Amino acid sequence: MRKENVKLKIISNMIQSSMINNGLDEVEYDFICCVSQQLGLDQDIVDTYIEEQEIFILPVSRENRVLKFYKTALRDKNLCKSNFIWIRASYRQGISLGLPQKVIRNFLNDIHFSDDQAQGERIIRSYFLSN
Repeated sequence: MRKENVKLKIISNMIQSSMINNGLDEVEYDFICCVSQQLGLDQDIVDTYIEEQEIFILPVSRENRVLKFYKTALRDKNLCKSNFIWIRASYRQGISLGLPQKVIRNFLNDIHFSDDQAQGERIIRSYFLSN
C-alpha cells in the first residue's frame, strides 16, 4: 500500500504541474496514463483521482470541446433539480473548456428551452456550419 501511495503522489504531481484552469489536455492525460501504467498503477486509480479533484480532460479540438460541453450540459439538466444550479455549473464547465461566453449562453438557452434532443443536434450542426 505504501508503494501505491508513492506512485499516486508522483502521478498527482504530474497532473498538478500539467493543469491549466483546472483542466488537463487530452494528450497530457494520455501521457500520464502511460506513465502510471509503467509504474504499475491501475487506470481506475488515476481516473478516480481526476474525478475527486474535479479535473476536466480538455479535448483536443474545438469541435470536441463543444460536443463535450453540450453532452454534459444535457445530461446534467436531467439530473439537476434546480435550473439555476444547472446553468451556473454548466456555464463554469464551458468556461473551463475554453468556450466563448456567447457560445455557452446560446447552447444553454437552447438546451433549457428544448425538450427535443433532435433540436439540439440541429443546433450543433448549425454552430459548426457557421464557424
